[in-house]
Amino acid sequence: MTYILIIDHIATGGAERILIDYYHYLEGKGHKPYVFVLSGHKGQSRWTDGVNVVYGADSDEDNLIRKSIQQIKLFFKLKRLVKKVSPDVMFSFLEKSNLLTSLIKTKAVKVMTVHNVLSIQYTKVRSDKVRTILYGMIRRMYNGCPNVVAVSKQVKDDLTTSFGVREQNVHVINNYVDRVGIRMKSEEAVDDYVFSDDVKYIMNVGRFSDQKAQWKLLKAFSLYVRNSKENVRLVLMGQGEYVDNLKGLAENLGIEDKTTFLPFSINPYKYMRHASLFVLSSIFEGFPIVLAEVSSLRIPFVGTRKAIPEEMFDNRDVWEDCIFDSTTLKADFTNEIHEDEERLAELLGKGIEDCDFRQRILTHTSGWEANNDKLTQFEMYDKFAN
Repeated sequence: MTYILIIDHIATGGAERILIDYYHYLEGKGHKPYVFVLSGHKGQSRWTDGVNVVYGADSDEDNLIRKSIQQIKLFFKLKRLVKKVSPDVMFSFLEKSNLLTSLIKTKAVKVMTVHNVLSIQYTKVRSDKVRTILYGMIRRMYNGCPNVVAVSKQVKDDLTTSFGVREQNVHVINNYVDRVGIRMKSEEAVDDYVFSDDVKYIMNVGRFSDQKAQWKLLKAFSLYVRNSKENVRLVLMGQGEYVDNLKGLAENLGIEDKTTFLPFSINPYKYMRHASLFVLSSIFEGFPIVLAEVSSLRIPFVGTRKAIPEEMFDNRDVWEDCIFDSTTLKADFTNEIHEDEERLAELLGKGIEDCDFRQRILTHTSGWEANNDKLTQFEMYDKFAN
């Protein structure tokens, strides 16, 4: 069978990783996959080495008129690719790609995936009129496709309640990982940082951005270490527009000597395996792949209600014990500590010092972890094409 996999861009995000892994899975099954990337260029990502990629544009336009013209050009470029290769399946990731896919007239089976809690993602849209139009487009787009993949129950519930998408159109398929491969890669040596046996490490991996909200973690960590006798350090791995702001905040909070910033690594697992606790401070997530990776390494984790998927736990009370609610949604690099950061500081203390708490997290996610296999995810994808 012939597949076209469509995505907005290929950088370091979870959706991109799923697409690349699915591409290689399809190739291994004897199918013929193509990738259509809305914006980007050859050599931009190491992930695309050996991948059959067609790029729609070199970069995103920021001017409204030029952006509209670009979307029209992208539509016709994708249409030409569809006509050329006659796909049996079109599989799209993220909203722009889903919209383009929905507009293409074809006999191919269409599958659209949703990776975020969209009602929270679009709170940044201030205009009520624009938000109304946007919500209407999303409702129409997903009600017109019987094969909508939501990466978590929370994402599905948001689509059906906030946007009015028909429940029967939305299928929950969690993001799984190659846990055996991750464990093998985690055994590689770290040569650019020294992890000490007498130190407990709290870790976060992700883009330094509004969504990931690492400033909450820095403030919570500053509260925790102020009263803790533990020898503990905070390690943040990633890249993004807020790296300088976060480093400045760590200095202002007086925790720069206990905080380490590491650049994104193609193998983050060799660092992650040294963590005593993993923290997701994100304001929202769909189903964060990094959490599936952390689970495969059997590291306890805590985070926000909108970042930690409930279905990973077989006991709701345990899930409630290791999450907190974000009460501040805007980036804040001042020294002011908010209520949600105080709650996170408490979770850091429990996650580092309370052995029973740590074990409960691992015990009550072990059932989900038993199914944490990327092949399971892709085999569920395959059912849409049959």
